[in-house]
Amino acid sequence: MRNPLLRLSQCLLLFLVYIPAKSQVTQQLPPAERLQQHVAILASDSLEGRGLGTQGKTKARDYIARQFAEAGLLPYASDYFQHFYLRFQLVTVEASNVIGYVEGVDPVLRNEYIVIGAHYDHLGFEFKDGVKRVYSGADDNASGTAALIEIARHFAANPQLTKRSLIFIAFDAEESGLLGAKRFVEDNSQFSVDQIKAMFSLDMVGKYHENKGLMLKGMGLIKDAPKMALSLANDRNMQILDTSAEVEARTDTWPFGEVGIPAIHVFTGYKHTPYHKPEDKYDLLDYQGMARVTEYMNVLVSAISDMPEIKPVPALQQLQKTGAKKFNSGALISLGNARHQFPDDFVKAKGIFAFNAGLFGQLHLSRKISLQSEVLYDYNGSRSSDGRFYRHSLTIPMHLQWNAVHESAGMVRVFPMAGAYYRYHMAGKTEGVQLDFRNLHMPDEWGLSLGLGVDIMRVHVAYTWRRSFSSAFRTAELNAVPVENNFTIGYKF
Repeated sequence: MRNPLLRLSQCLLLFLVYIPAKSQVTQQLPPAERLQQHVAILASDSLEGRGLGTQGKTKARDYIARQFAEAGLLPYASDYFQHFYLRFQLVTVEASNVIGYVEGVDPVLRNEYIVIGAHYDHLGFEFKDGVKRVYSGADDNASGTAALIEIARHFAANPQLTKRSLIFIAFDAEESGLLGAKRFVEDNSQFSVDQIKAMFSLDMVGKYHENKGLMLKGMGLIKDAPKMALSLANDRNMQILDTSAEVEARTDTWPFGEVGIPAIHVFTGYKHTPYHKPEDKYDLLDYQGMARVTEYMNVLVSAISDMPEIKPVPALQQLQKTGAKKFNSGALISLGNARHQFPDDFVKAKGIFAFNAGLFGQLHLSRKISLQSEVLYDYNGSRSSDGRFYRHSLTIPMHLQWNAVHESAGMVRVFPMAGAYYRYHMAGKTEGVQLDFRNLHMPDEWGLSLGLGVDIMRVHVAYTWRRSFSSAFRTAELNAVPVENNFTIGYKF
């Protein structure tokens, strides 16, 4: 920690710089009304949806810094800002995390940190039919930012309640790929990431009563923490819906989890929020529920900070090795074209409509290599001199995927893929005549499969080309090699 006289002079200077004559939020108000005022300011149309590059986001940044200064948080450096620059094609945009901290009271544990964060950016605005539509982002994530401000104020006023030091961060550029959180984890000049023992991300906490509880996804990553969290919730008649040992990849928890820090997503759910829509306005939120969440987090953070040891569970070790969720599964459907090639005659038959659907699994062997297997019902065939030839088959492709692009904590992957497939033909016809798999037609098929795929969050999109290693017929006189092209869309569970 830094020199006390230096900290005192910095705080005095920041108080004079950031505190207006009259605070924008009256501290004598009840907690729910204070939270409502924060959200009303941060989600107002004048802040332009807090999008990157907007003056509104700068206003939100400065508002949070004023609240940190008024609360008495120690500044990140000479001020509360960690500035960084983002490049989008030909445009460079400045972004800023807002950071303050409270020192713990234990002479040993104060050198360990707990991060409490919330992203304050959102989607900005657009013009549609000549009308400006502002994506206000009240629940996502003015709600989390408001809770962050009030939790920071609580601990700044009561530092005796935490043995470890608490770092409060309003993250920028979350909506652009968790870039503010990544920046802090990869390059901050004040705090050793190795000494960060836990992280909480308050992301969408404005619908407690409507969603009937609070999720603490990732709490199970800290040994003995779920039992503590549930006990504290029971004492306060709080409903906790999730204390699993999994890092949420779609919020600022992920960059912390990737480096082995237990990271907990504090979240009341999407179900009753107009998520990523202009209708996400401040008057729709449950402020009494937000006050309950905030007060519960005050107690939970204090309890975690008082643990003799914040010990991660072994599940985090695998996360660090893979850099992504180890296994995904989902369902997919493919549409395409199938036909026979006749290599002895150097001709191709006309194609027919092909279709397959089924389940897939992705095993992420490393950050660069994944293995995908599928089990599919497959409708395929070709046109021939005898008419339309079609089969009902069970197809099992197996692909190795090389992640040429792997961004945003595994939320975006672009990958070429190559592998083999096996196909078992269950039935089929040629112009109404049943295929003879006992004497004329091959019941089994092996082949080569190549393709290109994109995963965007839970959506899987791919193009695949398949070619059999052998003929569809048993006789040497009929050498017809099945070939198929498919476009696929899938969804991960």
